[in-house]
Amino acid sequence: MISYLENHRKGFQKAAGIAGGLYLVRGYIHSRLEEVKEKIELERLAQDILHRRYEQTQEDVGYTVMALLSNLGEQILEEMDVEAVIGELQMMSNKSFLEGSESMSASVSSSISSSSALSTSGLQGWVDAAGAQAHSPTGYSSSEETSSVTSGSFISNISTIESEPNSSSASVASLPSTSSDPTSSRSKAQLWNSVKLLTFTRTLTTIYSISLLTLLTLTQLTILARVKYIRAIKHMSSEEDQEAALEGELGMSNMLFMALKARFGIPQQPLLKTFLPSVHELLFAPADDEDLPEHPLSNIAFETLSADYLTLSYYLLHIGWKNLSTHIQSAVEEVLEGVSLKTRLSESDVHRLLKDMMQRVALEGLTASMLPNTEDMVRSVLVLGGRDDHDPYSPSQGAALSTSMDDLLSETRTLFSSYRFTEVLDTCVDWAVDSLMKSFEGEGRVFASGDAEAPRVRLASILPPLASWSRTSLLALPSELVDGILAKDETRTFSAWIWAKFELEV
Repeated sequence: MISYLENHRKGFQKAAGIAGGLYLVRGYIHSRLEEVKEKIELERLAQDILHRRYEQTQEDVGYTVMALLSNLGEQILEEMDVEAVIGELQMMSNKSFLEGSESMSASVSSSISSSSALSTSGLQGWVDAAGAQAHSPTGYSSSEETSSVTSGSFISNISTIESEPNSSSASVASLPSTSSDPTSSRSKAQLWNSVKLLTFTRTLTTIYSISLLTLLTLTQLTILARVKYIRAIKHMSSEEDQEAALEGELGMSNMLFMALKARFGIPQQPLLKTFLPSVHELLFAPADDEDLPEHPLSNIAFETLSADYLTLSYYLLHIGWKNLSTHIQSAVEEVLEGVSLKTRLSESDVHRLLKDMMQRVALEGLTASMLPNTEDMVRSVLVLGGRDDHDPYSPSQGAALSTSMDDLLSETRTLFSSYRFTEVLDTCVDWAVDSLMKSFEGEGRVFASGDAEAPRVRLASILPPLASWSRTSLLALPSELVDGILAKDETRTFSAWIWAKFELEV
């Protein structure tokens, strides 16, 4: 037996070497497979976390915009009070009727009374419908109801003003508010022209303001969510590095080596740094600022910075939309110049008019209405928004952060000047206009379906549903306009594009 083993010793050694090699290779492959499996699992987990954060941000944007929308809606409806001008027209019609009835016979007076009742019933119906809508719990009133109230009788008001000179140059800014003097010196033709211009201006201001507010809030919350995500990743990476260092130092070989170092009086810097970082900081000066512990006030500073950054939406809500409406007013006046209230229009004609107005609204005027342009304007907006207890540009504000107000504003303005933002804004506005036009279609609405040829209606009959649609879009909660904009693929892609920039910062 012994002689057999001696004779085949080389073979056994070779077999043992092969078996040992196979064992080592198997162990290596197994460890590598475990590493790959762990890496795939971590990547999947990271993607799930990122996806959840993305979806949560989308929900936060919707809730935030709807919370801000009531403030914006009240201002637009107050500044562009179409119903107040209609009330002035109604009072003017009633006054004319009373003056005429005093100088005529009973029979003629009866005839005029009947005619006047017909001519003002549309006005009264529009005003009453708007008042009921304003006092409803949701602020919602369907365009079908408003259209049914004003159909037929509303058009008869136009016949009394066609013979008067058309005042197409009337300024929307000069229209009366709810507190204006009903004995205005303006003629009935001027008032009707003001109603025409103001209704279209309010409608487009509603579309652009809601679109810009939604995209501004989306950009702000997405940038802040991304910055917060990066901070969390860096914090987790720091903890993992500390755990790996601790495991390495507590290994058997390292413990023996450290025991020898302790035997010969060599300072135990790694363990001291791990278990007593404050003592280590005093004894061993760090070679790099990154070795310093995180500033304890960094989280507070980040929350302060986030609140300041989000407060900048005050500019669009209280200042920017007014500048925007000025550009829209000019476009509306250019397009509607010479278009009579008795002009019969098809659905495609109305859509073309709206498109012509939109083409005349410059993109520069839109983006300039979203954010303040200078540091002084930023400070003023923050003071007006209630953030007047500190200076956002103070060096101490960003001392514990890698992101400052300048960084956030610079990135935001860069995003707004990109072609991607231009595309997504055009898509949102086009979708809003299409949604408006669809509200005109259907049985009992402005453009009834089922006709052999495209129906044509007078421009005057389009004004009530336009005014109703803008009021509903500004006051109704939840807002179908906001939900629709956020659900657009282009909007979600724009948000994902902002999120993807975190790879450049990690």
